[in-house]
Amino acid sequence: MNALRFLRSRAALFLAFALVLAATACRDLSDDRAEALVKRYDEKLIEAYRLGDERIVDGLVGDEEGKKLTGLIGVKTDMGINLDSVLTQFRVTGIARPRNGNVEVLTEERWHYRDRRIGSGETVGQESDDHYFMRYTLTRKNDSWAVARVAFEQPPTIGRTTALVQASPKVFHGSLAPPREPAPAPGKRKTP
Repeated sequence: MNALRFLRSRAALFLAFALVLAATACRDLSDDRAEALVKRYDEKLIEAYRLGDERIVDGLVGDEEGKKLTGLIGVKTDMGINLDSVLTQFRVTGIARPRNGNVEVLTEERWHYRDRRIGSGETVGQESDDHYFMRYTLTRKNDSWAVARVAFEQPPTIGRTTALVQASPKVFHGSLAPPREPAPAPGKRKTP
């Protein structure tokens, strides 16, 4: 009888320990550390755009977000410009912990942007004051945390009304897809 009681108490102790471990694993990234990671990401993102070097965010971003930034920064660099930005307001509005183990940081942000010509630093085009509500999805990457995805929670308020290339500024913010060309009729080829 004592042996059975001993085993039950050990099993209950083991179960309690496993539950504590599971609960702390989800909270492995504290709210303060999650906010600090998003702030560090924004700081490094500013630097990456300003220098035209997406490698500056390596280690802070997941693969998909890294590919997206490579494209966005590359377009600017190919145009002979760098994005000069200042984060003028940053406020965390919430932190969520979905069951998938990720951490989501919700923010309200205000930014000031200007494009500058590489070399001279001359301002090119309109400056912009933008207002965003963002969702940063943080996920484990190896033995640290990284920004896996950045998305608008609400449509952004964009100050500039024109862009340097033939597209709306909302296209470049990722909040509006560029118009698609209609597919050719079956049996017809698209001519260049």
